[in-house]
Amino acid sequence: MSQSQVHDFHLVVDREMKKKLTSLDLFKKSKSLSGIIVRILQFLTPVIGKEHKWGKQRFSRYRAVCDNPEVIREHIHIYVPDELYRELKLLHQDLNFYSIAQLVRVLVNFFLGLVEVYKNEVFQVLEKLFTRWRYEDSEIRLTSRKFMRQLWKIIRFLPGKNRLVTIYNDEYTPFWIFRI
Repeated sequence: MSQSQVHDFHLVVDREMKKKLTSLDLFKKSKSLSGIIVRILQFLTPVIGKEHKWGKQRFSRYRAVCDNPEVIREHIHIYVPDELYRELKLLHQDLNFYSIAQLVRVLVNFFLGLVEVYKNEVFQVLEKLFTRWRYEDSEIRLTSRKFMRQLWKIIRFLPGKNRLVTIYNDEYTPFWIFRI
């Protein structure tokens, strides 16, 4: 029986974000700040996937925790499940975020912005959006034949000799690694 690992992840947030997170009454079962952030990130997994596919490069630019240097920053630890950590790590690498902590702050700020607009109905609004995204993905999904043809077109024009092409499965784990 395999046991899921948990990563102790350290990040810095401003005090205002911490207050907003602890005052959320959407997560009554989560008693800790870590639990609240992990549940938000797990719920936003479709957003992470969409950002991974269609997000823009961040060019490893440093972004301050907050714009005002007078605001107090606080260190927190979150305990992230292995599967979620892999997704965050891949998104960090592929979109060239400065740090995973920066990525987590962006996602949490995104969620807090939605909570300000939709209040207690944020989960229903997001679930409708995720349902629409699943439908769109199923409509534009490539068949295996079209996928291989598209992959061949891409591979032919890659420069260099010893190239690696990695294909990931749905759990963000390498499924195939081709040396071309």
